Amino acid sequence: MKREIKIIIILVAMVLLVAFFASFDSSRVKIKQKGSDTMLELAQIWAEEYVKVNDNVTISVSGGGSGTGIAQLINGQVDIADASREIKTAESQGVNPVEFKTCLDGIAIITHKNIDISEISFEKLRGIYNGSISNWKSVGGPDLKITVYGRQSNSGTYVFFQEHVLDKNDYRTDMQPLNGNAQIVDAVIGDDEGIGYVGVAYAENRAEELIILKVNEDENSEAFFPTIENIASGDYPISRYLYIYTNANPTGEIAQYVRWILNEDGGQKVAESLGFIPLPLYIVDEELEKVT
Repeated sequence: MKREIKIIIILVAMVLLVAFFASFDSSRVKIKQKGSDTMLELAQIWAEEYVKVNDNVTISVSGGGSGTGIAQLINGQVDIADASREIKTAESQGVNPVEFKTCLDGIAIITHKNIDISEISFEKLRGIYNGSISNWKSVGGPDLKITVYGRQSNSGTYVFFQEHVLDKNDYRTDMQPLNGNAQIVDAVIGDDEGIGYVGVAYAENRAEELIILKVNEDENSEAFFPTIENIASGDYPISRYLYIYTNANPTGEIAQYVRWILNEDGGQKVAESLGFIPLPLYIVDEELEKVT
C-alpha cells in the first residue's frame, strides 16, 4: 500500500512539473525566423546566444532561401525573414516590409584543386556562367570542360550573382542548381572540372580542399581575394549586405532582438566570429532608427 502511495505521489509530482514547464514555455514570446541559407548558421547562433540573455523568448530558425523567407513574412507565417538580397517591389505588395542591414558578406568563387588558375575577371566569370565559355583552357586552365554549380532560383545569392555578375542575363542552361552553400562546396571538391560560388565563410572553412580565386573587374585591374579587409574596403568586387526583414517597424520583443543583432557585443560579434563583416557604426545608427 505504501509503495502504491509513493508511486502516485511521484506521478502527481511529474504531472505538476510538466504542467509547470508547459505553462512557463507558453508564457514566452515565440519568434519565427526563416530565409537565406547563407545566413542560416548565423541566424541559428544569433537565436542561441540571444535566448541566453533573454529568457522571455523562444526563437525558431530555418532556411529554405531568401525568397521563401520573404514569402512567408508576407503571408504572416514568420516574424523575421533572413535575406541575402534586397526585397523586390513585387514581393512587398500588401505589406510594409522594413529592411535591416545586419553585416557584410563576400561571394567567393571556388574551383576544384585540379584547376590550375589563381584569379578570374568579371568578364570571364560571366562567360562561364552564361555558357559562352565552356572549357577551362579558355581562361588559362587545363583542357577540360567546365562543370558549373550554383544556387536554386529561390536563393538570394542566385539573384545577387545574376544581377551583379551576369548583368541580369540568364544562367547557362546546364548549370547545376543546389540547395545551399555546403552542397556547392562538396560538389566542387568532388568534381575535378567544377566551379561554384558560395559565401566566403563556407569557402574559408574548406580552403585546404579547394581553390578560392582572386577576382578583378577587368583584365587590366588588380585582382583581390575575398578577405575581410578587401570586402570592407570595397576592393573585392562581389560583396553585399545581408538583411533581415520585418513586417512594419518591429516593436516589443522583436524590436529588442533586432537591437541585439545590431549591437557590437551581440549579433555583430557573432557575425564576425563566423567570418562575416560587422556593420560600420554609422550604418548601425541608421538601422536602429527603424526600431520603435
